[in-house]
Amino acid sequence: MNEAKSRRSVTLRFSLLNLLTLTALIAVGIAVSLAYRKKGSMIQQRDELLSLSSRLQIDNQDELASSEIPRVADDFYSWNVHVPNGQAYELRLGMGAVSENGIPPIVGGARIPAGRHRVTLHTGDSPSEEFHYVVYVDGKQAIDKKMGSDWIPGGWSSASSMGWPRQPNLSPVPLQLSAKSYKPKLNFGKGQYFNSQSDDYVTRKGYRLWIDQPDRTYRPASPFMGFGHNPKYQGIGLRDGLRYKSSSRSPYEWTFTRPHLDTNDPVLRIAAKFFASDGTILSSQTKSFQSWQLRSDASGENPLNWQADPAQSVYSAFLQANLKSSDAPQPVVEMKWEADRPDEVGLRIAATPANNRISQWRLRILDGTKHLWRELQIGDRRIDADKAIDKAATKPSDATVTLDLGNNATEDTRLQWQTNETLPLQILERRQKRYAGMGLYKGLPLTLGIQIPAALKPTLTVNVVKDAPNAPGNAFPGGTVFDELQIDLEAVGDDWIWLQAKSKE
Repeated sequence: MNEAKSRRSVTLRFSLLNLLTLTALIAVGIAVSLAYRKKGSMIQQRDELLSLSSRLQIDNQDELASSEIPRVADDFYSWNVHVPNGQAYELRLGMGAVSENGIPPIVGGARIPAGRHRVTLHTGDSPSEEFHYVVYVDGKQAIDKKMGSDWIPGGWSSASSMGWPRQPNLSPVPLQLSAKSYKPKLNFGKGQYFNSQSDDYVTRKGYRLWIDQPDRTYRPASPFMGFGHNPKYQGIGLRDGLRYKSSSRSPYEWTFTRPHLDTNDPVLRIAAKFFASDGTILSSQTKSFQSWQLRSDASGENPLNWQADPAQSVYSAFLQANLKSSDAPQPVVEMKWEADRPDEVGLRIAATPANNRISQWRLRILDGTKHLWRELQIGDRRIDADKAIDKAATKPSDATVTLDLGNNATEDTRLQWQTNETLPLQILERRQKRYAGMGLYKGLPLTLGIQIPAALKPTLTVNVVKDAPNAPGNAFPGGTVFDELQIDLEAVGDDWIWLQAKSKE
């Protein structure tokens, strides 16, 4: 009995010891966790206080460093800067054409000695102030530049800050203090507010202020984008021209944007269909068809990998159909951009054995109801949408009509189409009740076109819409539109088709 009591006593003491140890560990863990969180909070508060106090934090005495000073007056921006010993530096102001990738021409510079300094920039960026920019170093004027009232005649609607372009292998690294690009104010009449959208890669007027070596020069930025360091979602092609942009929502279509026209909406959306000589077809309805993949060459083996070269004026990319099986044809389409043709992009069937099966292809150019296409030009002939539907054998609300291209055996076919409206469609949608809720194109009015080599023997079919969407029996607001253009082509030769999207004259 004594042995049993002894065992129970030992067991009890052992359990209490474990409990006390566990409690102590938990308490220590909580204390450490609280201390760690408090330390993080204090570091964050310290950084915020340092920022507010404009204290300059220097991690490396051999590198340029800066700290922005809180503004005390409109249009004045100041920084505390550290300039290292050992080599000469220059404070530079560049003004003119600027983009996320581009550095504008240097319009003023001033040597800045080693040590700590205060740099201040005054931006009189309005026509009334003649776009007057003044830079001070330690309270003394160092750079003074006026661009003139007509630099941006109507003023600007918004300004965007920009990071320093990626410049590989630069040592020492330049230190940018400030950079802005201005979107010009667009005037469409009283009360006609236009909400423009684009990205910072578009070339606009603006400035950069930075510290650099005095003998360092920069080559003009390439007019192309799609290189490794560019975000894929911005597209590939010409920075200020047409860009191909992949779309997860429409993996079977080719989408082209042109942010230079003040919208990130597609300006061209194309669904392609390919016919093989054995009767098989590739289209969005092909079950094994997954998407279009961007490739560097016609073989389709390598993902797109453009190399930046400011001197290069032509770039190509290839679209390869990605299929689960080989039952359907697997076409490869080549796209081409040329620096001196910013309004255009070239297309052709690539020269590769994978395309030997292709005998014909079809381009369906979509979204006419979003763009309100009502005017179509075939060579010298103009056809309005409401007249085209009269050519149909019957007069339904929607009609598919084949139009005579007047094909010549040696002459290219040229088509142009556009809306008959002169104001941006976003203004019409907002101001006119008949267009409300239609999701119209958001950019500046544009003209679209295509040039097709005679060897491809094109035929044209248009889909004409007479009735309003979701309201059968009611006329389409503003009149009949071309909803879709369908162009059938022979898969022969290596001639280019040129698609065009430019501002409406």
